[in-house]
Amino acid sequence: MSLALLNKLPDLDHQNLDQLSDDELIGLAQEFFQVQAHDRNVNQLRYYLPVSEKAVQIHCSKAKVLGVGGGNGASKTDTALVEMVIRATGQIPQSLREVYPREKLRGPINCRVVVESITNTLETIILPKLQWYKWQGVDEPGGPRGHFGWIPKHCLLKGEWDESWTARTRTLEVLYRDPDTDEPRGISRIQFMSYDQDPADFASGDFHFVLHDEPPKESIWIENMVRVKRVNGTIMMSMTWPDDPTTPVDWIIDRVYEPAQPGKYHDPTFEWVNMFATDNPNLDQTALAELARTLSAAERATRIYGQHLRLSNRVHPLFTDVEHTWCFDCADLTILNNEGACGTCGSSSVCVYNHVTPLQVNPLYPVINALDPHPRKPHMLIWVQITPDDDLHQIYEMEVDGSPDVVAERVNELESENGWKTIRRIMDPNMGRSPSSTDRETTWQDAFERAGLCLDLSDDGEAGRQAVNDYLKPDIATQQPRLLVDPRCMKTIQQMKRYSWDDFKKSAEKDQKQRAKMKFDDYPTLLKYVLNSQPTFRALKSLGKPISLASGRTNGY
Repeated sequence: MSLALLNKLPDLDHQNLDQLSDDELIGLAQEFFQVQAHDRNVNQLRYYLPVSEKAVQIHCSKAKVLGVGGGNGASKTDTALVEMVIRATGQIPQSLREVYPREKLRGPINCRVVVESITNTLETIILPKLQWYKWQGVDEPGGPRGHFGWIPKHCLLKGEWDESWTARTRTLEVLYRDPDTDEPRGISRIQFMSYDQDPADFASGDFHFVLHDEPPKESIWIENMVRVKRVNGTIMMSMTWPDDPTTPVDWIIDRVYEPAQPGKYHDPTFEWVNMFATDNPNLDQTALAELARTLSAAERATRIYGQHLRLSNRVHPLFTDVEHTWCFDCADLTILNNEGACGTCGSSSVCVYNHVTPLQVNPLYPVINALDPHPRKPHMLIWVQITPDDDLHQIYEMEVDGSPDVVAERVNELESENGWKTIRRIMDPNMGRSPSSTDRETTWQDAFERAGLCLDLSDDGEAGRQAVNDYLKPDIATQQPRLLVDPRCMKTIQQMKRYSWDDFKKSAEKDQKQRAKMKFDDYPTLLKYVLNSQPTFRALKSLGKPISLASGRTNGY
């Protein structure tokens, strides 16, 4: 390849370009593309483009414990490897220079990558993704759908892979260069290990960044966590959840997934990101749609959307706080082919939907206020607006730890601020007729009525759960679901994503249990009560004006 263009660049300006003939301009352009192609080959990291906003979120994360769940082909491994290479070399891709947190660059650093197998994974999958002269992708080498190895050639010792790689110790040494001046600042070391090694083999050294490709054993995770914590480093895991529900992954849920979820017990040093195979533009979406058509619902959840089986048997499986695609002809989730049609039936009657969206309070709309009282934990409440189309918009949620009088005071404050005129109140029938904590002779319904909140006992029938699922389906007329939730209702969103059916602990030839788990059931159950009341705009508006009680409190009924 001719690199004469590099010598011409200092002398080129607008005047010189104007004097070139068409043939000379074409030749200059061809030389430029040759130089760019060569530069991309030896420094692919410079041209790295995150496959989705979720990938950008991973690179911008400052979490010390970072989990990435993804379907097969979601590019979770490449995203994780690029994050490690950025930290080890100090080289920031052009696409991330404006957003990448510079405080994460503290090189030179020690890294550790743990894979499933040295022979089956490291040599055949991981190392080729790092070697600058190896091509990975759908297209021919140099095409738009693929990449060369992520380690820049100028970050290898003497510019050669063999000088940096030591097969005996499975260690890769790379130059850490100043992210601003590109001057070498030292050598970062990347150690490669596998899950079939004894956990005791991991009990040495300090590491600033540890990456687990697929789920490790809990004992290995603990050892690596200790190595990372001693130097205030980052531990990361990218994985596809196993299809077998008996595979022991509960420790991942407890140690990594749970602390990263929003809510009262969220740990700000933890973050979990789900990546979808459908978001990867480098995949052939038509082929992916064909694959999805052959998979069961549980397999699609894990293989395409990266959900673990503990969540793939959710009571309300359609609920999502990220965009999914719905086919009205299939009446199901779908993956679009390359032509933008349903990959299952070929229909163009599809829409993108999301149940979580900012909602506006309309004081003229009737509202249902549902309450779930508790003697030992906070009382839980939701407010759902009914639109003139009889759609449901959950505007608020609330948790109040205190007596019915305290709850009534908080409720009246919220409703006064929003100016609602027509409010119907319902409550959990099981707790409503049980003795309250204030007086063993008084039920919760009586206690709240004395505080000024008149609540009907709701219908606890199981039909409400199916009604919620029906309202979660997009409507062909409006192209959006009939049940929407405002982002401020964080606990509702969290529980709807995690409320699941009970399963037997071990895989066996048994039917699925016909009851839901009690964990994460509070807010989904309140929505069930709302749907069981069969709310309509016209019927609720006919309730009339608020009733003024003897206590002086104003309540809709």
